[in-house]
Amino acid sequence: MPVVVSRIDEPMTQESVAIDYQNLIREPTTTFKLYVLFLVIVCIVTCIKLIKVWVAVPPFRASSKTASPEYSALLRRSSRSLKQWIGSVILSYALLFSTSLYGVCRDVLNDNRVGGAALFFVIEDYAAALSMAILVILMVFLVRWHLVRRIERLADITLPT
Repeated sequence: MPVVVSRIDEPMTQESVAIDYQNLIREPTTTFKLYVLFLVIVCIVTCIKLIKVWVAVPPFRASSKTASPEYSALLRRSSRSLKQWIGSVILSYALLFSTSLYGVCRDVLNDNRVGGAALFFVIEDYAAALSMAILVILMVFLVRWHLVRRIERLADITLPT
């Protein structure tokens, strides 16, 4: 078996490796997956509440049910509930942000260095999560606005002029 001896006077070649950060696929964290699941649940609950109201009194039509106390109670309950859901989405985003930021800071302190790409990934994740939260809040807000408008119209109909 021949023995290979390297020569010290030979120049060493260095290869540079370029990483394409735009096409890098990262697996979302478990926390982020749970957050997305929560946002989907909020959207489903909001749609169910809107459908219940529309089944009771279809939109854009006059109905005799608008004067019923059950319909008024349904509107008020749904409006209050959607207000609570908006608050829960805001609080869940704040919780996701704080726990993720803690994890990133812990990892940075353990590595004793910060890569520029790592910071951009963190900012990208926070921006995506905030965008999703804002879209869900906007949806719930618009449905709640619709319910509040129905409550106001109901109050205008039942008040004697």
